[in-house]
Amino acid sequence: MNTKALSPGTEVSVLGNKLRVLRGTARLTLQQLSKRTGISVSTLSKIENGQLSPTYEKIAALASGLQVEVGELFRGPERPAVHARRSVTLRDQGVFHRTRQYEYEVLHSDLVDKRFIPLVTTIKAHDTADFPELLRHDGEEFIYVLSGTVMVHTDCYAPLQLVEGDSCYFDSTMGHVIVSAGPDDAKILWVSSHVAL
Repeated sequence: MNTKALSPGTEVSVLGNKLRVLRGTARLTLQQLSKRTGISVSTLSKIENGQLSPTYEKIAALASGLQVEVGELFRGPERPAVHARRSVTLRDQGVFHRTRQYEYEVLHSDLVDKRFIPLVTTIKAHDTADFPELLRHDGEEFIYVLSGTVMVHTDCYAPLQLVEGDSCYFDSTMGHVIVSAGPDDAKILWVSSHVAL
């Protein structure tokens, strides 16, 4: 695995730096962004300073509050405009973002205005008790199991077990969590759409 991509603080500093820039561009104080997102000022400050790795739901709330796409929060410095769309992410070269339950590798973070966010996600959670509540946000999601076994828990359907090669597509507004159902962490391709409000 690439040491540079996984060096301590790299994954949160990209998000923190981008959040600070976008908040400055929008001319919002931490207090104003807190009111827009429902995220406390102290939590926002920790995210900006690379001291806290937020959940996807908080990331989605930040994007909504800043009126940008989720992918914009992980995009590096501006690059010259081009007339074709292509992005390549080599193995283990995405932007890493870790939470207690999941480790996300954000793929193609250099490509702007994407209609969906592709992630390779390691499922570290092994029980729904690892989550304070079911997750929900705007959009739709697709998961494809790369290795291991996962259980998809939702508030509308019975738990669904998926093994390597299985997939599931669902509405993100439905409460959901995905946990590893085997002794080891599982790995999935997780594609999420998110419409900025």
